[in-house]
Amino acid sequence: MSILLARWLEPAAYGAFATAYAVFLLLGTLHTALWTEPMLVYGSGRFREVFGGYQRVLLGYHWRFGALIGLMFLLLGVGFWTFGGREMGFSFLGLAVAAPAVLYLWLVRRGAYVHLNPRLAALGGGLYLSLFLGLAGFLFRAQLLNEATAFLAMALASALAAEAIRWRLRERAPTQVGPSEVWALHWGYGRWALLAGAFSWVPGNIYYLLLPTFHGLEAAAQFKALMNLLMPILHFNGALGSLLVPGMVRAKTGDDLKRFAKLSLLVFLALALGYWIVLTALGRELMEWLYEGKYGQASVWLPWLGVLPLFASVVLVAGSVLRALEKPQAVAAAYGLMAGFAATVGVALVRVHGLGGAVQALLLTNAFAAFAFWRLAKGKG
Repeated sequence: MSILLARWLEPAAYGAFATAYAVFLLLGTLHTALWTEPMLVYGSGRFREVFGGYQRVLLGYHWRFGALIGLMFLLLGVGFWTFGGREMGFSFLGLAVAAPAVLYLWLVRRGAYVHLNPRLAALGGGLYLSLFLGLAGFLFRAQLLNEATAFLAMALASALAAEAIRWRLRERAPTQVGPSEVWALHWGYGRWALLAGAFSWVPGNIYYLLLPTFHGLEAAAQFKALMNLLMPILHFNGALGSLLVPGMVRAKTGDDLKRFAKLSLLVFLALALGYWIVLTALGRELMEWLYEGKYGQASVWLPWLGVLPLFASVVLVAGSVLRALEKPQAVAAAYGLMAGFAATVGVALVRVHGLGGAVQALLLTNAFAAFAFWRLAKGKG
């Protein structure tokens, strides 16, 4: 869908869409830290037999958070519009509606992973994709597609897909779970995950803010066009990675956890290596074909960027080990080091080298993170 938006929208509008979405991802990491990540741990353990009631409590807290961030994005949109930032204003106005719905889908889909039912999560993702493609295609043909309506289509597709998943996971009479108990557990775990989430956003998304600042929205659009080609492997790993924490919680006894982690790492590294080979061999042609030549000049960086999933695989597996061991403070510390590196070295590289600097900074930061995470997991395991 991001590829189609890159084809259909003007570069400045697509750059604004990418920048606004990066800001949304910051709040998404905070939401994941307080709701989804603890749910993968406690939903697979303490609340395994009363998951329906437990999820209802989480959804109640979610909608309060969603209303707050919707209002925040609305105010941002009005502010940009007032001071002449038309593209950014449109993006944040659409995001005010989309953000609560997208986070709702994220939370509900991860509930299927707690049940070890990735088939349902995949069906829900497929439904979301079909709805989003259909709505965006209709808006494009009607000449109504822009950075705001793209987010509105995302909102409607997310809400419908989430409701379909919930309908399949429904319980006739969910057991009541005390909200205060849930909040105490989630805050106790999540305050560290919250810090880790905020830190984890910086290395992957700060460039969507830096590139427009130093080199214009078109530079952010180029970076997003490159990252789109990594999304299949990163999303694939993320989907499988959602099974890692529940699986590791169940295999937490010594050698079982170590074997699980090593086998998982081998699988993820093999997939990442295969994907890097494809990008190196066919990247330039893919960029030309997918974007109709619009971002072809950026393709020179694809073979370099293709190394990123290798580092990300190590971070994913080692981070899952730490989460399963209920060591979110270690995850926060590692992401803090990443954020500090990106906010110093990354800023300097982007300012001087533009798009190339962003690619270099992203790779250096993730190489450093892979080393830090694996050392921490090895020490805690």
